[in-house]
Amino acid sequence: MKVEKNRRRVVQALGAASAVMAAPALVRAQATRSSIKVGWAISKTGPFAPGAGITQLPNYLLWVKDVNDAGGISVGGKKLPLEVVEYDDRSQSEEAVRAVERLITQDNVDILLPPWGTGMNLAVAPTINKAGYPMIAPTFVSDRVPELVKRWNNIFVMLNTAATYAEAVVAVLKDLRSGGKINDSVAIAHVTDQFGVELAAAARKALPPAGFKIVSDQGYPISAQDLSSVITEAQRANADTFLAFSYPPDTIGLTETARIKGFNPKVFYTAVGTAFPIFKGKFGANAEGVLGIGGWNPDSDAMRAYIKRHVDLNKNEPDRWASSCAYAGLQVLQQAIEKAGTLDKAATVKTIASGTFDTIVGPVRFANNIRVGGWYVGQWQDGDFLGVYPSQAGARPVRFPKPAWKAA
Repeated sequence: MKVEKNRRRVVQALGAASAVMAAPALVRAQATRSSIKVGWAISKTGPFAPGAGITQLPNYLLWVKDVNDAGGISVGGKKLPLEVVEYDDRSQSEEAVRAVERLITQDNVDILLPPWGTGMNLAVAPTINKAGYPMIAPTFVSDRVPELVKRWNNIFVMLNTAATYAEAVVAVLKDLRSGGKINDSVAIAHVTDQFGVELAAAARKALPPAGFKIVSDQGYPISAQDLSSVITEAQRANADTFLAFSYPPDTIGLTETARIKGFNPKVFYTAVGTAFPIFKGKFGANAEGVLGIGGWNPDSDAMRAYIKRHVDLNKNEPDRWASSCAYAGLQVLQQAIEKAGTLDKAATVKTIASGTFDTIVGPVRFANNIRVGGWYVGQWQDGDFLGVYPSQAGARPVRFPKPAWKAA
């Protein structure tokens, strides 16, 4: 009898010891670690480099600096600084996937940040999901998102679907038409990348039911250097409204070509890059009245402080749409880790999905892994690209019409 009792005590003791060793393994690892390794692969060269280099990478660097200046991320009561591993994906989806795999399997990063752009995010999402990392994407716009997040519950989108942005600009056009300011003719142009294709498709779906006629509809490759034929065709169609679902190089190219050719529709809208500081720097007073995707409201202490830190570090202003979303997404990630008290990926994903987080753009929460709220249409007004739609705190009324282009 005594032998049996002693045997049970030994087994129980061994079981308890095993539990102590197995269950808190991550806790012990966190207690002994001295830093958190954060990694990313992003376009530093190639056609996506301008967008990545303005919207996303400066905010990755700023967040790392801000975190480390504050002593690090608090994990289970211990502050750990960040160390960075980064790669250039060269604007190639295959290279992005390879780099992400290297960050996961060789560099063993604790935090993995996504690349720039819709197509690149779609390319790396399966790999990131397989490894279980939370993926808060600040430059991912797709109508596939609702379907994808059902399959990959680790993806969180700081922007919205293509349909949301297309329907938003159509809503702005309806208001202008109801006021007798524009007619029903619309010319569309789009870059034949994933982003442009989806936005143009969403616009084609939204415009006719709203009573608009598409009088010109053109696509062009992301590598296009000469966009004069696109503007010439839109000009020939004599539309009151020009909508370009464009990426940064062609946003600049289309606007400059329109200025040179004297194409002055009453509504001139371009997409990614319209909110960039280089747009204002390039066009100056000619930026006034141009509509575009996104927008912001800089009138808060948090935003003003963020803008100052961004300029101090990067020697350039943030863009007036996705830059603040990129930084806010990193704030969400940090707060989720701190709330969970662990670097465990699944715990962080669960915390992001169910929480509300205090950020520079205000409280952020997700519904079906898509951020609730945000700006969908903005306009250059008095040297700033301000949110005009939807109607919410900080929204400015649309100024109409866009002034005619001035000579450079």
